Amino acid sequence: YEIAYAAALTGLRALFSSKHLGINVASDTILVSAYTGVNGGLVIVSVDDIHPWSSQNAEDTRYYARLAKIPCLEPTSPSEARKVVKYAFEISEELQLPVMVRYTEKLADTYELVEVEPIDKHAKLREAEFRPDPERYVMIAPHTRKNHPILNSKNKKAEELFNDCIFNEVIGPEEAEIGIVACGVAFQYVMEAIEKLNIGSKVRILKLVTTHPIPKKLVKEFLKSVKKVLVVEEIEPIIETEIKAIAQEENYTHPIYGRRSGHIPREYELTPDTIMKALADILTINGKNFDTKINIPPRIPHLCAGCPHRISYLAIKQALKELGVRGIIVGDRGCYNQGVHPPLRAIDTCIAMGASIGMACGFYHAGVKEPIIAVIGDSTFFHAGIPPLIDAVMHKANITIVVLDNSITAMTGHQPCPTTGRTAVGDQAPVMRPERIAEAIGVSYIRVVGTSDFHELVRILKEAIRTKGVSLVVIRSPCALELVRGGKISRKYVIDYSRCIECETCMRVTGCPAIIQEDDKIVINAYECTGCGLCKAICPVNAIEEAKVIS
Repeated sequence: YEIAYAAALTGLRALFSSKHLGINVASDTILVSAYTGVNGGLVIVSVDDIHPWSSQNAEDTRYYARLAKIPCLEPTSPSEARKVVKYAFEISEELQLPVMVRYTEKLADTYELVEVEPIDKHAKLREAEFRPDPERYVMIAPHTRKNHPILNSKNKKAEELFNDCIFNEVIGPEEAEIGIVACGVAFQYVMEAIEKLNIGSKVRILKLVTTHPIPKKLVKEFLKSVKKVLVVEEIEPIIETEIKAIAQEENYTHPIYGRRSGHIPREYELTPDTIMKALADILTINGKNFDTKINIPPRIPHLCAGCPHRISYLAIKQALKELGVRGIIVGDRGCYNQGVHPPLRAIDTCIAMGASIGMACGFYHAGVKEPIIAVIGDSTFFHAGIPPLIDAVMHKANITIVVLDNSITAMTGHQPCPTTGRTAVGDQAPVMRPERIAEAIGVSYIRVVGTSDFHELVRILKEAIRTKGVSLVVIRSPCALELVRGGKISRKYVIDYSRCIECETCMRVTGCPAIIQEDDKIVINAYECTGCGLCKAICPVNAIEEAKVIS
């Protein structure tokens, strides 16, 4: 965020995009940047995984817009999102404030044809220029006190703009039995629910795109035209709470429903069914079945065939077993958090990016006697693992840190990271190594090892665990998907059934998706196998061998 923010201070336009967890990380600078304001447009795109489908918490980043006192916009469709982002840049420059464009996972996964307008040539040809202004940009307390009233006045101006914003829209009859205030993609669910219930003549809708500051004048006029109100938003009752406050100011005594009233669930994504149930309850519509759920067989997420993390986890567990201890394995964020699932069951905690090393320190200083192992990926290590590593060395924590280095940010789409050797646009970049950072910090025991020799990996891990103080093992092995995509698979494995005792160790212990059961026997799927060799290493009777021919 700081890069985009600095660019906006020079008069250029910049956009920072993140899911809600990234907003948490950037929040310190976001909150202060509102006080300095910006010169070029600065747009913060926040995508909230509010169900959540692939995050460690369900969060509503609209709270950050309120904390920072910056405008927040919620588009209702992909085509509207394109227009809203353009509008966000415009009002960012008019107000000299960062502007948040917030939407949820469902909208992020939606496709729609959009009409593309010509690029603003004037904005594109701007030249960066920073004009020093210490009272504005040096955020010490006296300057903050001076800028605070300015920030408040900008919010007041934003509210005035939003009262007439073209994206806010009132739909339906002039007077209605019920009014619905809908934000974001929930507006689409509302429209579908109204159509299915055939109640269009009874409903007046306020499509609210500008959700902070809330356009009070527009809301007051809407309240006067309806007898009761349902507020539909994801996921916290933020707009509902603000509308109730406005209603109290206006002596509006009709009921206001939503999440606080219990008509909309407090958890999970909304669906048209959810809205239909709420409307049927409020309007006393009987005889409707709103449960259209489809029973889908559950699928347990797993690591890919040949994933080096599988080998690493089994090696860690084997090392602890041979040492005769259970140990605590503190996980981190990345593909490797899938190690929690059976049959691996390889991590005991997984909280936030970089938390593994800090939590390992906490377990040690709390007095835990058994071995403590922090597992962290290479990109996560560079993102948030270095400060807690410094703390571990400084305060003499007795922990082992295992860096799973596959030289890519695999979980989120194979973006490059400091160990990759290239930038996001494909330019060559220096390759950074976790072990060099650890050496500079003062870690005394450092080993770098691959995954091709399972037993050697177990030996090194045992040695690291026995070492007093901070020990660090970098397990460097490329992501299996990178090998497949690069055509670098040079071997595969097959089962020699003349030696196989059908113990199923290869399948039950590894959980490798390339090893399957067909016609009452275990088979290694030649299309899935990437030749990692783990199954061969753990087979108790040496019944797995390298295939003689690869086609």
